[in-house]
Amino acid sequence: MSARSAPSTARLAMRGIVKRFGGVVALDGATLEARAGEILGLCGENGAGKSTLLKILAGVHVHGSYDGDLVLDGAPLTLGSTAAARAAGIAIVHQELMLVPEMTVAENLMLGREPRRFGFVDNAALEAAARALLRRFGEEAIDVRAPVGTLGIGLQQVVEIVRALGDDARVLVLDEPTAALTGDEAARLFATLKRLAAGGTTCIYVSHRMDEVFALCDRITVLRDGKTVGTVVARASSGAEVVRMMIGREHTAGAHQAAAGKDARTVLEVRNLSVQGALGDVSFAVKAGEILGVAGAMGSGRTALLSTLFGCAETATSGEIRVNGERVTLDSPRAAIAAGFALVPEDRKGRGLVLGLTVAENLALPIALADGDRADLVARARIDELRIRGRADSPVATLSGGNQQKVVIGKWLHAPPRVLLLDEPTRGVDVGAREEIYALVAALTARGVAVVVASSDLPELQRLADRILVLRAGRVVTELPGGTSQDHIVAHSTGLIPAAESCPS
Repeated sequence: MSARSAPSTARLAMRGIVKRFGGVVALDGATLEARAGEILGLCGENGAGKSTLLKILAGVHVHGSYDGDLVLDGAPLTLGSTAAARAAGIAIVHQELMLVPEMTVAENLMLGREPRRFGFVDNAALEAAARALLRRFGEEAIDVRAPVGTLGIGLQQVVEIVRALGDDARVLVLDEPTAALTGDEAARLFATLKRLAAGGTTCIYVSHRMDEVFALCDRITVLRDGKTVGTVVARASSGAEVVRMMIGREHTAGAHQAAAGKDARTVLEVRNLSVQGALGDVSFAVKAGEILGVAGAMGSGRTALLSTLFGCAETATSGEIRVNGERVTLDSPRAAIAAGFALVPEDRKGRGLVLGLTVAENLALPIALADGDRADLVARARIDELRIRGRADSPVATLSGGNQQKVVIGKWLHAPPRVLLLDEPTRGVDVGAREEIYALVAALTARGVAVVVASSDLPELQRLADRILVLRAGRVVTELPGGTSQDHIVAHSTGLIPAAESCPS
């Protein structure tokens, strides 16, 4: 039974859900059951199928586009749109808030259902209705006249939840709700969720943060590879058990051999780097020929760290960055390139390539070759060297994912960088291309390049990294040796092992 008193039958049931995207099976018979008045945790690694399951529940993937059954309060549920999901009493609060920052709290709360008088919005009635709604959920201290963008993220999250529940939602789903919250803001959110559950609302809480899941949830359902592995009662289980369910009992030992010697020079040094809302006091160093892995759950700050180092994010609020002992200011990608940085971004199509250009033109981008003949010669040499399957004059958009990724990496090889930043370097590439990319990275480290690789693929970090930096909520919680087991990395990144215990001495 749940930790709270709850009926034995599920309020919401998703049974035998199968969802395909072309030849890819995203969900393979997944099942989820949530009771009235409980908080159900939903866990799984990136790619486990959580987002697809939520999109079905939200009406994004409509009835008929998947196999399986949805049941709400004992009645079959067919959702043909997101509006139908809301009308059925299902409210989903996404990680990215859907508020309008310039509008007031009252206007956001009543958006789409504004009281009117003589055809115009009745502002007095709108504010009164907003106050009544906030009072109903114990949040009457929030100023309904304040522009919502002036509130802290925690209060914005509360406004989003109250708005979602304004139509008397019976099921509330929260997707990684604390990714941008401080500890105090998260505590406020937890108190709100517990109050709602005590009043009979069904809450589904999706998070990578294991400490939160166990502190908040009654039961925990785990997905892996599109399948439901099982559901456990939180108070009768452990974080270690859930982690094993998430990743499977097997794990791959790290096979990477460190390329950097003990006496290798330090190429990159980061000291107390902070970026408001993204990173806090991050410090580390990377030697020539060394690969530093960066692990962490979604929202942990992996991508923010690499983007900051390449001058793509907001300017750091504090801290310093040194390359070969000299302090550098990285306020733009141009400055980062001049300092010797190169970035292979997570979104290769959006940020790593210019899809309207040819393979040759993309390979020549960083050195801005104006001479077309020379660009073609350089590109052909690089295509042969990297075994890119595509002609120099072919549009880069026509290449496979693995070959596109080799182009993204290859464009930096005209003059090898001092520091290579890799964000999810093998996402969406096949096994053969993955091995070629690994070999290319190894060749660069052999030439003294310092590499920082951020990845959600734990076997990849085990394979590549000499050391693994673990981030949580934008801060370093520990540094682990290369080859550390997957369950140990997950335990640190999800908070199963508190940061105070995990930080190196």
